[in-house]
Amino acid sequence: MNPARQAVITEPFKVAVREVQLPDPAANQILVGAEYSGVSAGTELAVYTGSHQWLKDPAMPDWKFPFKSGYSAAGRVLKVGKDFPGGFKEGDRVSFPGNHASAELLTVGHERCRVWKMPDGLTSEKAAVAVIARYGFGASVRVGLTLGRSCAVLGLGIIGQFALRCAIAAGMSPVVGIDAVKMRREAATKAGADFVIDQSTPDVKQQLANFLGAKGAEVVIDATGVPAAIPTAMSYACDAGQVVVVGSPRGKAAEVNFYDDLHRRYIEVTGAHGNMLFEPAHTRLAGAWDINKAQHWLLRAIASGRLSLAGLVTHTIAPEQLGDAYEGLLKDKENWLGVVVRWV
Repeated sequence: MNPARQAVITEPFKVAVREVQLPDPAANQILVGAEYSGVSAGTELAVYTGSHQWLKDPAMPDWKFPFKSGYSAAGRVLKVGKDFPGGFKEGDRVSFPGNHASAELLTVGHERCRVWKMPDGLTSEKAAVAVIARYGFGASVRVGLTLGRSCAVLGLGIIGQFALRCAIAAGMSPVVGIDAVKMRREAATKAGADFVIDQSTPDVKQQLANFLGAKGAEVVIDATGVPAAIPTAMSYACDAGQVVVVGSPRGKAAEVNFYDDLHRRYIEVTGAHGNMLFEPAHTRLAGAWDINKAQHWLLRAIASGRLSLAGLVTHTIAPEQLGDAYEGLLKDKENWLGVVVRWV
């Protein structure tokens, strides 16, 4: 048996760390150990506050309390089953969609059984957020042509930060970040944003137009997670522009004037979920990308510095501090942004 620690949300607003024993991997399994895991604030806070829609869905049995949160980690291969594919061996440095846990047993055929070897020189601390990055990266894949196109990102939480940083890495220019939280705007500037706008000011649309010297941005990425923000994002796009929704907006939007705000302006509004966009059925739409190609690109881009992490991680915590981190992300947005959990 292999001892491991797991951080779990036991009920709304309560987190615990439990000790478990994991068996040695079967022939079709791999045992991976996390050195660091990254916090995805949108999904994890939705569960922490009890508001995630799947918690009450009987068709989603894995989304119940106690809930093993997190889906982005990096560390090393501990043990490998003899039939596990990919040529992995003990000690390989890997990124994987791991929970907040010191070790996990992954089984071939399960949707979370993904393991990616890390480039030389990339630390587990940096790679811990690579899976989270895919949920922002999807926007750059979804729009097609990126080079030289103006881009505005609405909402600069962790997913919005990655949407903005991936847009820069993909050659969009100029890139503008929009958020009411000063610290988030400053983080976007550190990452290379050409301009930032305080969302709480009354003339955001005019500020954007003045900076771009155009009616709006060619690409607008909505990363707020708030359905009501999507009509606002549409208003920031130029005629014939593209609006891409990343993250996970939960709920329904009202007051959308499809004739004047979409049809007559011939803009495109599309979704780019970080999982579904890269599934086999959608790779034609995503330009022949699949989930493995996306994660290897992200890992290489982080390793080379092409995808900047500047100003992103504000806190590195012990597993026992995860509840405090959720409270900080929920209530103190001027100080909390990116969080990684240290397991070693």
